[in-house]
Amino acid sequence: MAYTKDGIMAQLWVAFGQGTGAIRVSQNAALELRRWYYGAITDEVVENWGTWSLQVLDRIRAIGSLAALKAIQQGSPTVTVMMVYEAALTVQERSDTPICPIVPSPPLGE
Repeated sequence: MAYTKDGIMAQLWVAFGQGTGAIRVSQNAALELRRWYYGAITDEVVENWGTWSLQVLDRIRAIGSLAALKAIQQGSPTVTVMMVYEAALTVQERSDTPICPIVPSPPLGE
């Protein structure tokens, strides 16, 4: 089966959920992840997904883990849009990969 942009986005959501564990993720927070990454799934990414996926999915899991930690630290049962934004920004700043997307403007809110 060939990789597709939607299939890769689905894998990103799964990896993010693996990172968040038992912490609830709001629908808007999940859509924030899409806002960051869907446009970054270019034809080149689709073509190379078999090689690049492990590295990318590890970073997405790290974003989920950091977002969950932010929720725990704030005493929130739910990962919010801003938690995803801040976690993605942090992981990307420390990531040594050429396939990170351009950082979007901050979200307007939950």
